[in-house]
Amino acid sequence: MALILVAICIVVLFAAVLVKDARDRREFERHTITREALGSAIRRVLLFLLFLPGIKANANATLFIEAPINFLGHVSSTGHAALMVDDLCSDDHIHMRWCRAGEDGAVISRYKGINGYDWLAMPPGPYLFAVDSSDEIPAMATIAEVNNLRAEYRTNHPGSFEHGPPEDGWIQLLGASYRRRIACVHMHTTAAQDERLMQWLNRRPNKTHFNFFFSNCADFARETLNVLFPRVVHRDFVFDFGMTTPKQLESCLHHYAMRHPEVGFEVYELPQVPGNIPRSGRLYGVTESFVKSKTYLLPVAVVDPIGIGSVAALGIADRRYTVKATARVQDSFFFPSQDTVVTTR
Repeated sequence: MALILVAICIVVLFAAVLVKDARDRREFERHTITREALGSAIRRVLLFLLFLPGIKANANATLFIEAPINFLGHVSSTGHAALMVDDLCSDDHIHMRWCRAGEDGAVISRYKGINGYDWLAMPPGPYLFAVDSSDEIPAMATIAEVNNLRAEYRTNHPGSFEHGPPEDGWIQLLGASYRRRIACVHMHTTAAQDERLMQWLNRRPNKTHFNFFFSNCADFARETLNVLFPRVVHRDFVFDFGMTTPKQLESCLHHYAMRHPEVGFEVYELPQVPGNIPRSGRLYGVTESFVKSKTYLLPVAVVDPIGIGSVAALGIADRRYTVKATARVQDSFFFPSQDTVVTTR
């Protein structure tokens, strides 16, 4: 009976995800058709000439795979995902444009409960360290110091946040590296890919429809990555029960890079800044978290030993690719006008 109930739940989740994926594909195809109608050869040439001074020769995108934090993070152990695009910037956090000289891209991610927006964009340096220069990053950070850095940044950039999020929202937008260990999955993109992503972001309604299971931060990263690299990232219905997880994102990108070495797939590590802030946890998939996080394995096993045993077996069998950083990225890489990229271990 327990196995039947588990199977019914999986079928229901599978059907719900298929309906959402079909709706997402229709929306993406509709935007694609509109873009192609407007994107004639003459317009592309004019756009290229217009933005030529501001476009870098080598465009890049970096997927941030961020380790889980807090109680919910340690229960689910799936972590957070965000996408940094070198050539796209924002003045108001909710519309994208080409970066100007001296700017260093934006980190784009889906959040919950910030003024009703579905996604927000932040400069990479402040997003990670809550400062404007790598020289201002503390060698060690206490909770009080990080709170002061966030408050000072908000005070020093009042015009930047004319759509200012509430107090609790700011924690999500500033100083991620004080709270999490981050794996940086780096890939090459083209100006055409970046333009496609910019148009997709600016044309779709930026209104929240956050859902922990099927419309979370990893789902948004999946959508943006599929705009850059069409149909590359997909859900996993076996190990994640149809949820999108950061682990599935990195696995899909790794498989794609094995077939397309031109994307320059590389993984760098950005360690959590030392201090008295609790250390972030290990990152797992959904079924894997049942086995390895142990937060709710034993209580559920008492109620339904057969069902939890089946899920645990899937978690043990999960051997998807997990990013392995071969180098540590320097903090200065995320600030304007810096040439340093990585130092090998």
